[in-house]
Amino acid sequence: MTAHSAVIDSRRSRQALLAGSVGNFIEWYEFGVYGFLATVIAANFFTLQGENAVTSLILAYAAFALAFFCRPIGAVIFGRIGDRIGRRPTLIVVVLLMTLTTALIGVMPTYASIGVAAPLLLTLLRMLQGLSA
Repeated sequence: MTAHSAVIDSRRSRQALLAGSVGNFIEWYEFGVYGFLATVIAANFFTLQGENAVTSLILAYAAFALAFFCRPIGAVIFGRIGDRIGRRPTLIVVVLLMTLTTALIGVMPTYASIGVAAPLLLTLLRMLQGLSA
């Protein structure tokens, strides 16, 4: 190993560490925001007719938890895909899936607009976020 290749390897390692750290920060930031805003999310998406605020909060946290339970499933699925088609294309797919689901959650109509479809769609999108995490 030459001195030049050692410098390049060191630079690539730092870039990979920085990129991984930024991605991890953004992911945990999103999970943190969901957790802190669970009462607002519960009021807008999970307040079903005839149910009280505690039930809607429990449903909001259940959707939150499903994202964590889907993470190992996503690791298995995307790990196998990465073995078959390569890491870079798989990473691109995962990042696009996370971006798309996050954007869709941001523009989703509330329960008052589309009824029971709102909590179902939000839960599905959270599960897709978990898969891509």
